[in-house]
Amino acid sequence: MIKLVRIDYRLLHGQVVFAWTRALDIDHIIVANDKAAGDAFLTMSLNLAKPAGVTLDISTVEQAAEKLNGGRLDNKKVMVVLGNTAETLALVGKVTGISAINYGGLPQKEGATQFGKAIYLNAEEIADSKALKEKGIRLEMRQVPAHSVELLNDKL
Repeated sequence: MIKLVRIDYRLLHGQVVFAWTRALDIDHIIVANDKAAGDAFLTMSLNLAKPAGVTLDISTVEQAAEKLNGGRLDNKKVMVVLGNTAETLALVGKVTGISAINYGGLPQKEGATQFGKAIYLNAEEIADSKALKEKGIRLEMRQVPAHSVELLNDKL
């Protein structure tokens, strides 16, 4: 069962991963990122960043959708982490039942507008986010579970 879908350009990192896995009792993480799936060094680094006792899959978006739809993870508490809005929109188009997405970190870049503490969206990311909103998905901006939720839906 998917407990959390998170967008964070850093993918897995430090206390953020530990905070979410503890708060939601996550036992399996899927990093759905085409670049990471094809990069042996990045895959090794991500495996080092995962909490003990939590299994990790590093997959392309297509492979992640197949795993999530295949039924093998139905008894797991799954956190899906994506690196950007485009891959998130692609995953949502392939996997049913995603009702909320946590925006955890999208970096400041040229032409981007700040929407939250660590959420900067350029025109393409705003368009992707609006498409997610139009699908009825709740877009939450929150770094860690202890922070209060800010809805991106209200700001688009």
